[in-house]
Amino acid sequence: MSDYCVYLKMPSYLRQWFIHRHGGGNPVQLIRGSIESKLLQRATIRMPQGVMPPRQQEGEVAINIPYSKSHDPRLYNYITDTGKNALIARIKEDFDIDVWEYLHDFGKIGAQQKDLIYLFMEQRGIKEDGTCWDAIAKIYQRLRKNYLTNNSKKSSRLQPHY
Repeated sequence: MSDYCVYLKMPSYLRQWFIHRHGGGNPVQLIRGSIESKLLQRATIRMPQGVMPPRQQEGEVAINIPYSKSHDPRLYNYITDTGKNALIARIKEDFDIDVWEYLHDFGKIGAQQKDLIYLFMEQRGIKEDGTCWDAIAKIYQRLRKNYLTNNSKKSSRLQPHY
């Protein structure tokens, strides 16, 4: 662990999920060996000359830069916008996978989606703030639509054409 952090702006649901996934601490201590930890280590560079160290802004999550002998956070403690975008994209992908794995089987048995999303949120440390449930429902619907579209394309390719 180091005393150096990077700050990422995320939607409320994603920020809460990410913090919960990594143990609930503030700043977030990434799970050692996680993809996020490895990506953060690769994305951090030396602070450019003339750049002031960033301060945490509202809506941002503080992430502790993990210590490594080969990549000491005392030297490598700055992340570019490109690095931030790569890290946020990775976190969003992981969230989508978690949503899909939790909810997709229930679509086949007809359970109430509303209740299941609230259950997902409860189990993932996401508190409703007026936007979280809607955002997660939209993400799930997009994933479900993509899944159904891809499955129908696969099945039509498997049908014999006379």
